[in-house]
Amino acid sequence: MGVAVSKSLIFFVLSFVTSMYASTGEAKALERLAITTDILISSGESMAGNAMSGMLVLEDTVFVDLLIDPAYSYQFIIWTDSAFNYIDFWLTTPNGDSPRGDLSDHTTLTIMPDTTEAGVWQLEMELIEGAYSDTAYYAAAIFTRPRSPR
Repeated sequence: MGVAVSKSLIFFVLSFVTSMYASTGEAKALERLAITTDILISSGESMAGNAMSGMLVLEDTVFVDLLIDPAYSYQFIIWTDSAFNYIDFWLTTPNGDSPRGDLSDHTTLTIMPDTTEAGVWQLEMELIEGAYSDTAYYAAAIFTRPRSPR
């Protein structure tokens, strides 16, 4: 009985510590993102929806689908939980093109799509190297601005 209780207790403690670390990493990424978004919002920029966040696993790509309207320009701001993460960020058009990417612990990607690029884009992120482990947490926000007619 004592052994079963010990294993259960160890499992509980490990689960608790893991979930505490996960929420701490995600909270840190959201905190880093808020520094940028708060400034942009206070200067009159419009954030589309709420910030999104999640976890990246080493050498695994995360895909986030984005519905893009050519009547708007878009700015994607992404931060991770540590300044020492090495992540490949890129956008993929509905045609499968990747016009721009960035390798860093954070990035800003901006697009001004034309009419042929309307539809579902993908924001993609791959953890190349984590700061402390084989996972990293990210937080992202999307800002939109109406484009002036041509």
